[in-house]
Amino acid sequence: MNLVKKQIFGAIGIVVVVVFIYAVRDVFQYVSFFTGPAVCCEYETSGIMVELAGDENYGGIYFLPQEAMVRDLFRKAGLGDVAEFREADLARALHPGDRVVCDRARYRVILEDVAVHARLALGMPIDLNEATLEDLVLVSGIGPKTASKIIKVREGEGGFSGVDSLKWTGCMGEKRYDRVKEYLYIKSSYP
Repeated sequence: MNLVKKQIFGAIGIVVVVVFIYAVRDVFQYVSFFTGPAVCCEYETSGIMVELAGDENYGGIYFLPQEAMVRDLFRKAGLGDVAEFREADLARALHPGDRVVCDRARYRVILEDVAVHARLALGMPIDLNEATLEDLVLVSGIGPKTASKIIKVREGEGGFSGVDSLKWTGCMGEKRYDRVKEYLYIKSSYP
């Protein structure tokens, strides 16, 4: 009887250890998933994120391969009849963070940037030279005072040549710069 109890307790112990190992593994996968701007990093090399607007049935965020065109977005969204659109509009290249407005009344396509709050929520950077004070304070680590200083320096310099200019112009120190640099870019240097 003593041997049977030991075997049962041993089996229960093995089950508990295996469950614990799987639970720890799952927790580490969950934690590592949320350590940074996952969407931007994931799609930076494998594809792009664009927003389709102007069509209430098909609007939303779409992930497309690199070098996709407007026609690829329309196809993925399931927009049926696009023959009335100009070929030049359908052949326009898309870039990460583009907002494609589909105007079916005039059969034209308008390309804009995705809203700042959506870019940040998706882990995409915002343009340092175009961001408003309200846009900059959405970046974790930039408060109203720092945002005001950035805008004042930007206006005085005629724009920033690179994100690292924030350190050299006295807008922020090295530590803060390291926290915010992944959320900012200069449009001319971004794909």
